[in-house]
Amino acid sequence: MNGILSANKANSLFWLGRYAERGYLLLHLMRRAYDEVLDVPVGDVPYSSFLHKLDVYQDANFTTSRQMMTQIYDASTPTSLSSIIERMMDNAILLRPEIRTESFSYIELCRDHLARAGERQDDNITNLQPITDYLLAFWGSITERVWGRPRALILVGRLVERMDMTVRFDYKHYRVAEAWEVLKTYMGDDEALFDSAQTANIENLLSKQEEYEQHNLGYKNCLLAALGSLVKV
Repeated sequence: MNGILSANKANSLFWLGRYAERGYLLLHLMRRAYDEVLDVPVGDVPYSSFLHKLDVYQDANFTTSRQMMTQIYDASTPTSLSSIIERMMDNAILLRPEIRTESFSYIELCRDHLARAGERQDDNITNLQPITDYLLAFWGSITERVWGRPRALILVGRLVERMDMTVRFDYKHYRVAEAWEVLKTYMGDDEALFDSAQTANIENLLSKQEEYEQHNLGYKNCLLAALGSLVKV
């Protein structure tokens, strides 16, 4: 993880990694929620607690499949796919020399495909599969073409986001623990990047597997808060 980066670029690399992983996982989870909606009677509240889990600190008041499309196309909704892709683009513009043209182009393809779907107000989530494919290609390009500290910062962002989303959506404990073990491999290379108190806090929280599996909201909030403060960029 050698090399000199400005604080602004380090922050953008980290958040580019987070947003790219958030977009990928959001699409995966929305497909599952979309399947659920097909079996819900009109007037009932669909998507289980899907939108609540995107932000455990606030209620989300979405009750119809049409309103759910806001979660895809409304750029003013912070958790929407549109907003996520725009934040990816904002960071990628600053980072074009670091991530290379090929990686940048996959973000452009994501935005273009979503814009075309938005013009049609396409409410079939399965038609957004190309965006998932472009995001996978983006990660492949990062792996092949980006090296050193820029690559490490993007991957750290990806792993932090993966942990955050798996906690929110009640994935098995071992999935969160696996992501944590991979993330820790980066800590020895750049100790100043990580908050040691939050590292210890996360270790302690993840050791309480039974409490995790009980889906205790207070426990979940503590774990998410520790993750949010772990990386100092």
